[in-house]
Amino acid sequence: MDERSKINFMSLNQNLINKFGKNFLQNINLSSYSWFNLGGPAQYLFKPCSKDQLLEFLNENKKNKLKVTILGAGSNTLVRDKGVQGVVIKLGTNFSIIKKIEDDIIEVGAGALDRKVANFAKENEIGNLEFLSCIPGSIGGAINMNSGCYGNDISKVLLSINVIDKKECSEKEIKNQDIDFSYRGTNLSKDLIVVSAKLKGIISSKEQIEKKQKEMIEKKKLSQP
Repeated sequence: MDERSKINFMSLNQNLINKFGKNFLQNINLSSYSWFNLGGPAQYLFKPCSKDQLLEFLNENKKNKLKVTILGAGSNTLVRDKGVQGVVIKLGTNFSIIKKIEDDIIEVGAGALDRKVANFAKENEIGNLEFLSCIPGSIGGAINMNSGCYGNDISKVLLSINVIDKKECSEKEIKNQDIDFSYRGTNLSKDLIVVSAKLKGIISSKEQIEKKQKEMIEKKKLSQP
């Protein structure tokens, strides 16, 4: 990159800092966002406060062409000491909302922790989501990895996901039947950012759900202390 290109690049990035303020940070140590507390800095860290702001950033980044990396809850994630070039996007609080939309269906933000989703389902007497209490991380990561345990996984409870396409800068819904699930994986494009999902359980009692949840957690503790 020649000197003029470097100046233009720095100017574009400064525009992002000015435009997105405290949500767009420079040279942030990612060890604070990893369960292992290891790793170097992100060149930039962006924590969008809404889908609209995320879409706005992705449109702006078409000029900057910064490499985009999505970071979930940071469970089972190692960050190299040299850090990550480009911008690391971490979905914030507004992407962690959990709400009941039908008697046996909940809508969850991709940033919601799996165990919190399991507990919300328990409090609302929605069963068959107990397995999420044993999975570290967030729903966005669980969907991409088709996480599961003890005979259940995301593919069996997922109705649909809402995603944002990084290249097209557009939002769309993808139904379960249009996703190819495999053992701990899916065919979802790396250009897609999962922002929310609809999960379907079964109507049950809080007592039954709690009992099943405790059994799973104890079983996991014995096999994975």
